[in-house]
Amino acid sequence: MDSKQDEIRFLWAMPHPDGGVPLVEAVGAELGLTTRFCTLDDLREVARIAPPNVVAIQFGADAQAGLAVVRETASRLPQASVLAASPHLDLATIRAALGEGASDVVALPLERDDLARALLRAVQGAPRPAPRPPSGEVIAIYGVRGGLGATTLAVNLAARLQADGAGGTALVDLDLQRGDVAVFLNLAPTQSLAQVAKASAEIDDVFVRSTLTRHASGLVVLAAPPAIEDADTVGHGHVETVLRVLRGQVRHIVVDTPRTITGAALAAFERADRILVITDLSVPSVRAARRTLELLERLDVRGEQIDLLVTNTVGGAVDVKEAARVIGREPLAVIPRDAAAASAAMNGGTPLNGRPTALASAIAGLAEGFLGSTSREVSRGHFLRRLFMRDSQP
Repeated sequence: MDSKQDEIRFLWAMPHPDGGVPLVEAVGAELGLTTRFCTLDDLREVARIAPPNVVAIQFGADAQAGLAVVRETASRLPQASVLAASPHLDLATIRAALGEGASDVVALPLERDDLARALLRAVQGAPRPAPRPPSGEVIAIYGVRGGLGATTLAVNLAARLQADGAGGTALVDLDLQRGDVAVFLNLAPTQSLAQVAKASAEIDDVFVRSTLTRHASGLVVLAAPPAIEDADTVGHGHVETVLRVLRGQVRHIVVDTPRTITGAALAAFERADRILVITDLSVPSVRAARRTLELLERLDVRGEQIDLLVTNTVGGAVDVKEAARVIGREPLAVIPRDAAAASAAMNGGTPLNGRPTALASAIAGLAEGFLGSTSREVSRGHFLRRLFMRDSQP
């Protein structure tokens, strides 16, 4: 190579820290590649420090885990060619790997000629399917404790987005043991996340559509399992897959998450474009909100993805300014107390849409921010002024 900038960097990521693979080193050297090795756990950090031109993901026994790494790598490194090296070289795995953004798939154990051909195609920039940019926006709603109206907000925000927006809205109930979303909308789903957890076939567009229940408004709902004992069958991978598929089907996906942090909830946080964290001004809630933001930071969720909502459902000795200082974030909005309207809507199984209440107006204003203002900062400022003024009125 003429210079350091002309290097073609080849990174081979493996499940275990084995040091290196002699055949990979030899073929890489023959092709003039600068070859490095790392574990799958270290891949993100190694690629961040020295972005590679070609990345190979070596699958372990769990093909789904390998496919998840391929998807994340293709998304994070759109200019790199991603290879999948798998011992499961059946048609389904090959199709899945290519669908997740891999440019090629090679069999394990490696054969010199197969590896050389795959690397040559990658180096020469052979056409590969670029990962589809997500079209749907995932909005996760989390109340730092019970009784803050998180499900009320999730249901009514989703209903408002469906009414006012284009492209459709889905509502996913990840409060798996309570499963109140269907009750709030007076629905009796025959399908739920239990079908996703039990699926033996591929969870694709057709499968996910079959699990959705349609509300009269057009809003589609993916309900929690009807039986409490099925709640534990829904895991991180199921939720991750469902959200990925729903992105291609609707414009907005609102996710009602449980108060207890579960694997399913973590998947929603990791895949969310926006996370609405709800707290009141009580000391325990403010402390819980701070701990929640610290958790999201450890999950590498960017600060601009997180919005704090303060509800005055329960008063407290902490005022808004002090709460913002302790939590480390200014609130996007204060949601007014409207217990009568919320209770009537919940018990009637109907959204708040069309009812002239302070709570309905606040949720409508929140929906406006997701429906595409010219500038999020302009929208945020206007929204804050309007809600704080309303909240200060007697």
